Amino acid sequence: MSLRAARLLVWPFAVAAFALRVCAELWFKPLTWQIDPKGVAFLTWVVVLSGTLLVPWVGYRLLTRSYRRPATWQADAERNRFVAPASPKWMGPWAMVLGWVAAAFVQTERIAGEDRAQLVQIPGVLALAIAVPAVVLGGIALTLLLNRPRLTLNPDGITAQGLVSRTFLPWDRLVPGGPPPPPRKAATIPLLRVHPVQGKPPYPYPLAAGRLHVDPGFLANTIRQYVEHPEHRTAIGTPGELDRLHAALT
Repeated sequence: MSLRAARLLVWPFAVAAFALRVCAELWFKPLTWQIDPKGVAFLTWVVVLSGTLLVPWVGYRLLTRSYRRPATWQADAERNRFVAPASPKWMGPWAMVLGWVAAAFVQTERIAGEDRAQLVQIPGVLALAIAVPAVVLGGIALTLLLNRPRLTLNPDGITAQGLVSRTFLPWDRLVPGGPPPPPRKAATIPLLRVHPVQGKPPYPYPLAAGRLHVDPGFLANTIRQYVEHPEHRTAIGTPGELDRLHAALT
């Protein structure tokens, strides 16, 4: 399975989390109204509601269980850059949680005199039931297609592209000697930037390494290499430079 396939596969599982919760609200919840005592009914509903999120979550993990985060960058010689794309293993759980939460806006109510449920028949509530899930699921699809978040290295510096914001860090504004080697599963890597006001101490920038499809240790070592050895920056993006990095850093 390719990285792109693993990333795009996140979306149908997010939709599945949304659809399972809506179906549970409409068709399974009424069954709990017939269960006595009410404590058992409540516990049954909690288990089923949790399952609407856990089932797609486990399904996605099983399909991508052989997928591992690589220790390397993606080389883009045409644009003179190395790219660390978004990690499907980070995006997957968050997308499913968002899809599941969006289903809460699909409000249901009991049909008078019956053990059946229906969508709340209030125009404003119905509008929210359509608009919020559409925005959330559409936003997830757009984020996956745009490959966000991601990190890009080029001869001028580092570009950290978040879900919305973008930060550019020139090599010459980063403090030599860092960042230190992080723990294996580090969520963030602290980069020290030279303060624009002379005389003030450097200030940190937390790089979200846990969201990226690259080994955090190799990422930190690569950044430290280019901060301390500017002569190698012009070769960024070439396969030969990537081979040199592996030989030097591993």
